[in-house]
Amino acid sequence: WTPPNHWTARVEKVAPTTYPSSPSKWNKSTRLIHNSEASVYGESSESKGFWGRIKRSLPTAQERKKLFPLGLMFFCILFNYTILRDTKDVLMVTAPKSGAEVIPFIKTYVNLPAAIGFTGLYASMTNHMDQNQVFYACVVPFLAFFALFALVVYPNQALLHPHGLVDLLATHLPVGFSAPLSIIRNWSFALFYVMAEMWGSV
Repeated sequence: WTPPNHWTARVEKVAPTTYPSSPSKWNKSTRLIHNSEASVYGESSESKGFWGRIKRSLPTAQERKKLFPLGLMFFCILFNYTILRDTKDVLMVTAPKSGAEVIPFIKTYVNLPAAIGFTGLYASMTNHMDQNQVFYACVVPFLAFFALFALVVYPNQALLHPHGLVDLLATHLPVGFSAPLSIIRNWSFALFYVMAEMWGSV
């Protein structure tokens, strides 16, 4: 009987010049060496497997380079969504000659057609553009509008809102048209409401 190579190598390391004189002693000594080696290698492989699982659960170096920018972008998107969700209702309800009765009209006659149109536009963009280009084409116009609204439209709302024209129309129309007229009167707030609604969907 010839022992395996790795057993022989182990025996040579332990006793390079002295070998057992009988086969029984040879079997006993090689069996002890094999058991000790297996226990040592078993413990090391077990610990290596445990730390290996932990290491595999962590992102790689290439992924860690993208983790912080993606997390920051995700935080900014959610932050904008929270601010817009709380602001859009306040603007329309507290607008001049407006109220909570305007919200159902905006959702039905303004927000719904805009959402349908944006869905068709998004489907067309996905057919003709790459995924990265679609993302920028959707996000950049929204960010540009919100910046323009905060810097230009809202500070000049008294000049942009047609209060005189709407008051003139209100004298010739029934009272039931008060909600649609409020949307026309505060058209920039209504547009902001629609854009804020679609921001959550985008």
